[in-house]
Amino acid sequence: MSVHFGKKIKEIRKKNNLTQLEFAQIFGYKDKSMIAHIEKGETEMSNDKIALLIDKFNIDANELFLEKKIYDDKNYVKRIRKYLGDQKIILNCAGGIVEKDGKILFQRRTDNDKWGLPGGLLELNETYLEAAIREIKEETGLDVRPKYFLGIFHNHNMVWGNGDKAHTIGAYYVFEIEGGDLKIDEESSELKFCSKEEVPPLFAPDHIKAVEAYYKGIKNTIFEA
Repeated sequence: MSVHFGKKIKEIRKKNNLTQLEFAQIFGYKDKSMIAHIEKGETEMSNDKIALLIDKFNIDANELFLEKKIYDDKNYVKRIRKYLGDQKIILNCAGGIVEKDGKILFQRRTDNDKWGLPGGLLELNETYLEAAIREIKEETGLDVRPKYFLGIFHNHNMVWGNGDKAHTIGAYYVFEIEGGDLKIDEESSELKFCSKEEVPPLFAPDHIKAVEAYYKGIKNTIFEA
């Protein structure tokens, strides 16, 4: 995976033992959500804040902007947002239902404090399955292998915490665990396995449809959410 600007920001923050909230407060952000979006490459850092970053943390500007250029060349979503702002665009994502002892795994997200399935946006040159496995590893710490393809699920009205809008097309798989240890990352505030009766309220229509399809035994389908 290429080094990019968002990862450089995260590296600087962690090197200085700062939480996302502490880092956000340095730049005058009211909460940690903006830093979370910057680190994931979903939002740009303004020039004045980049200047503050360079000055406060004594960063080599050439290295920082080299990293940023590499990132800009790779991240098509960021380039699109540069021209379209928060207007609705089409994005591809992938995720899955992770099984364990008759229960499935749910994630409470830090950006909206709501429950959903683990998953996220595809990176360039990545397949749906590769993206789903990568996202689950990043967000849960678990290594998984696919049991079967559940289906394609649309969400026509996805809105992120920063106001960005999208029609997301998500490929969802059913996975079993083959290794790793369950642990939250900065995108998750809580992870838990739930039975059918314990499923929490889910924030996204495509996640709701995916869980419904799973419990109905449906496979290889397309749902319009």
